[in-house]
This record gives sequence, C-alpha cells and structure tokens, in this order.
Amino acid sequence: MRDIFLKVHLVLGLVAAAFLLILSVTGTMMAFEHDIERWIDPALWRASVAEHQLTEDVLVAAVQAQFAPAHVVSIQVSPRADVVHVMRMSDQASVYVDQWSGRVTRRVVGTTRAQDWIGYVHQLHLRLLPNPRALPRWVSTSGKLVVSWAGVLLCLLVPTGLVLWWRAKRASVRLGGSWFRTAFDAHHAIGIYACVFLFVAAFTGVMVGFDAAERQIYRLSGSEEPNRAKPPAASNANGRPRIPLEQAIAAARGIVPSEAVVAVVIPDNSNGVYIVQLRSPREVAVDSPIPITVYVDPYSADVIRVQDLFKESPGYRFVRLNRAIHTGDFFGAAGHVVTSASSLALGLMVLSGIGVWRSKASAT
Repeated sequence: MRDIFLKVHLVLGLVAAAFLLILSVTGTMMAFEHDIERWIDPALWRASVAEHQLTEDVLVAAVQAQFAPAHVVSIQVSPRADVVHVMRMSDQASVYVDQWSGRVTRRVVGTTRAQDWIGYVHQLHLRLLPNPRALPRWVSTSGKLVVSWAGVLLCLLVPTGLVLWWRAKRASVRLGGSWFRTAFDAHHAIGIYACVFLFVAAFTGVMVGFDAAERQIYRLSGSEEPNRAKPPAASNANGRPRIPLEQAIAAARGIVPSEAVVAVVIPDNSNGVYIVQLRSPREVAVDSPIPITVYVDPYSADVIRVQDLFKESPGYRFVRLNRAIHTGDFFGAAGHVVTSASSLALGLMVLSGIGVWRSKASAT
C-alpha cells in the first residue's frame, strides 16, 4: 500500500509541479496585495493622522477647486486611518487626498505601475496569464481550469504525503549530509508543519476556481446568487438644492449604525442618487469587504433602498467566507502572514520533492 501511495504521490506531484510553483510564488505575494502598493509608494498612500478628520464635503470642495472643471464622482475610503482617501474624477483621473489635512498626495491618470504589476501577479495566480484581455477568452478560461485542477491535485497530494510521512516521521532537517538527505528531510519536515494550511488553501482555492462549486453552495443553502439591482432614481428636485454629502452619509449610518464607510458615489446628474456603501457587520474580509449599499435621495435625504447581499443570499455569506479564508483576509494581518508563509512552503515542497525525485532517478 505504501508503494501505491508513493507512486500516486510522485505522479501527481510531477504533473502539478510547474503549476504549483507558479501558485506558490504568486500566492506568497498576493497575500499582501493590499499592502504591497503602500510599501512600494508610501508617499502616495500615507495620511498624516491628526486630532480631527476633515469632512467629506470639505475634501470634495478642495479637490474640485484644485482640479476644475473636473468634479468628484466617487470616494474610496480606506478602513485604516493612516491611508489616504481616493477620489475618482469625472475626467477619469484619481486624486489621492489626505483626509486629515486636505493635502493632495498625487493625481494619477489610469493606473500606477505598482497597480499594473499587482494585477499581473493576480491574473497569473488565477489564470496563468499576466494579461488575459490580450488573448482570446478561451485561453483565459483554460488557464483558470488548469489552476483549479492543480488545486484538486494538491488536495490529493496532502493526504498521500501524510501517509508517506507517517513511516519516517521526520520533523527536522539534519544539515551536513548529502543533497538527497537534506531534500528528503526538508520535504518531510515542511510538509508535516504546513499540511493543514496547504490543504485548506487548496480546498478553498478549488471552491473559488470551479463555478460549479459555488453553485453547489447556493443550492445547499437554498438561496440564489445575489442580484445587484440598478440604482433607483432620485425624486423630483422641485427647486430644492442637493443635500450635503455628510448629510447623505448620516442618513445611511442611520440604517447601518456604527459601521465604517467604504465608498460613496456622488450623483452625476439630476436623476442620480447618493450611493453610500458601509461595511456589513456580517462581512468577514478585512481589506476587501462587500458592503451594504444605501441609496439616499439627494434632495430629501430619504433612504430609498438598502441592499444587503449577505441578508438577501445566505449562500453568498459562505462564498465570501471561503474566499476570505483562501486569501487570509479572514484573520487580518495574521492571516496574510500565514497565507504567505503557506504559499512559500508549497514552493519549497515542490523544489525539495523534485530534488528527492532527481536524486533517486540519478542513483538508479
């Protein structure tokens, strides 16, 4: 039986090795994808925390005065006090503004180099392609399918590896020996310490990768996929001025009290409404939350509609939980460290496993 497990483990490992190595390298970086850009360009993102934060109305007025005739169409709010707000402008530019001082750290048209690089890494991890849009859709779909099946193979590699480890029970690396012995010990030691994390990462990744898996979640939970309805129209102005942005935010907070604002969309015409997005108390992700969306009439401050995807679709809560566990976002900074370390361990497992296989092949 051990020989059978060894053969299965070896074949699966060799088939998946190249793909798992790519997932390892990209996963190690992606665990910190929300932080990398801030590390690369701190001057763009750092806000100078002070005693009092300026209101959104004051910030919007200052930015629009500086970059007229362009006006602000939306605001992205970071959950961290030391990270600036990002204002999307009508001329397609993004203005990064310190919410404490009103200082504009930079105006960017399009994306930054760091954002492009992070996007390439993200797509490599999901589809094995740095820029899927440059190729036919079937290529991107095939890449996603290969990644998903690589996750399935990893789900099988972990338990078969655990069975093989049980005989030797090596949990440390003895240095100074042959290359084969070092690789053998490293493969066993890293595997036993990382096996649980690798299996969780593989299983949750498979659930993300296969659309059929998510559909099963909705079926088992007896719910439909969330329906993102179009924004409602505003009431007739009847000569009334548009309410201040802060009043619209206050109206939304009355529906979702004490929850952080994630983003705000400002009406771009007379029929548009304020769209205030607040962090849902049911959300488990720290850095990329799916918010509760509150639509506020810009003339009466009445709440027209509230959309809570988690409340509308219980299955969606499980989908989001699965994704948050896979990315490490469920546990915040600690989860990102564990996810990155697990991805790194996967790469070391692949390399040490190849080393063991090559040493045995050379000996025979």
